[in-house]
Amino acid sequence: MSLSMFIGDTTVGEFMTAWPTEPTLHKPPDDSRLLSLVSSGLINEYLDTGTAPAEQLIVIKDGAALHTRAYTTGGYLDPAKIAKWRSRGYTVQLRNLNRWCPPVHGICAAIQDETGYGCYATGFVTPAGGQGLYHHWDQNLGLIYQISGRKTWQLWEPGVEEPHNEQFASNTPPGSDVIERTKSMHPDFEFDLGPGQVLVLPRGWVHNPHARGQTEDSVHVTFVARELTGYWIAGKLAQAALSSTPLRRVIPPASVVDSVAFATQVAGARDLLTQWLADADVGALADELLHIARTEPNVDYVSHAPRPRPAGQPTSR
Repeated sequence: MSLSMFIGDTTVGEFMTAWPTEPTLHKPPDDSRLLSLVSSGLINEYLDTGTAPAEQLIVIKDGAALHTRAYTTGGYLDPAKIAKWRSRGYTVQLRNLNRWCPPVHGICAAIQDETGYGCYATGFVTPAGGQGLYHHWDQNLGLIYQISGRKTWQLWEPGVEEPHNEQFASNTPPGSDVIERTKSMHPDFEFDLGPGQVLVLPRGWVHNPHARGQTEDSVHVTFVARELTGYWIAGKLAQAALSSTPLRRVIPPASVVDSVAFATQVAGARDLLTQWLADADVGALADELLHIARTEPNVDYVSHAPRPRPAGQPTSR
């Protein structure tokens, strides 16, 4: 199991040397195990039986999320309540599938081993004619696997350069300002994603996905490749350098509150840090960081949904 399950070996080879920067549409190879491993039945069963962890769900319609008490009983997912909200046009978002769905975990682990990029997955069940999330962009590339039904993806070129982690998110300024401008513009691409298709969506591309005009519920899973950057390497190097004994020594208060003395401390810390980096064994560090890249647990999904309404607030417009 690897990226080739989504896009085939030839395209994987291309991706490994030139990571995609523009959206592309793909069809998994005929012998791909993707459909048998991740089906609409698997995703819907978690909702129909109430076995999905309630804290990993967002129930959302037209950009507005419900409070968790609207679809839980005693803290657990309530299938009858979920069915009610789905019948009213609410999308159910199943976050971090890789942490609690074994087949998805296996796929994400294989992608991480192959690329060194951590991987997490999010499922979406959108009723026919509905829409959950509105315009936003993601901080990492997504492999959007349409399982059943159809979903329209309106896409706009990135409005910020190299969004990463918490930097330049679409739901905070200046990203939110870019989103407002984007809404008045015609999409650069529009894909009508059907069953068995995969949309490769690079980070930063604004998207407005919806099932409006459709007659069948849409189910898709987005596999997110948590790409490595120089930012990641620098952070790991800084963590290693900061473990050195001299940098862990206490600075006396008098050398903190006095600006001249504190400047000397800052210069000393800078020199210790740069000296540590200059003397570091790059080969050994690279081996260690590669092991970390292939094995470290993945960060949880960061929601683009607004905060849920307080309990008791109306849930329909």
